[in-house]
Amino acid sequence: MAEVQGSSSRSPIMRAIGGLDWLLGWFENIVLSVSIMAMAALNIANVLGNNLLDTGILFTVEINQALLVIITFIGVSKGARHGRNIRMSAIYDQAKGHWRKAMNIVITAGSAAMMFYLCWYAVIYEAQVRSIGQTTPNLGIPLWVLYLAVPLGLFLAGLQYTLTTLRNLTSKELYRSFTELEVYEEADLAAAEQQKLEDEDPDSEWAARHNGEGR
Repeated sequence: MAEVQGSSSRSPIMRAIGGLDWLLGWFENIVLSVSIMAMAALNIANVLGNNLLDTGILFTVEINQALLVIITFIGVSKGARHGRNIRMSAIYDQAKGHWRKAMNIVITAGSAAMMFYLCWYAVIYEAQVRSIGQTTPNLGIPLWVLYLAVPLGLFLAGLQYTLTTLRNLTSKELYRSFTELEVYEEADLAAAEQQKLEDEDPDSEWAARHNGEGR
């Protein structure tokens, strides 16, 4: 699906928010890339050690658990940034115009509130785990350190939904995220319909013009 980037606002405030959004996106990309590569390298090394040296890496499970937490919750923010979160959109897809935009604002604002609410409880859980002082068995890393990605990822996801809500409140267009217009579904449907017409009638005027542009 093609992604359509919205035009940036000339407002200094919106430019500053756009800069913050870019910085957070850069942070998410670095964290996710490093985590995935580290997980792959660790598991490959562990398999090679088990098969070639008859001894694996003792802390593989511990590190994998920590990396899975990081990838999952930072990935939540990444999905929200690009509007790739799972949506139950049967009613939403039927709405048009102002009704659809109003529903989008309610959904993103509600999602932001839910993310911040879960973030608050994740912080409370972190404090409880820290007070217990539990650590991993092999490396002795405090568990609260490994779980820091939970409140962080939820907070970033809430921030992304908040930015999307702000964008839709201040723009005439409908945005699925802070930077991306919600046009990909309509574009895909239009392209599929055009392709269907071309397949049914290859000699049509539209097909001839399309093939001529392709040359």
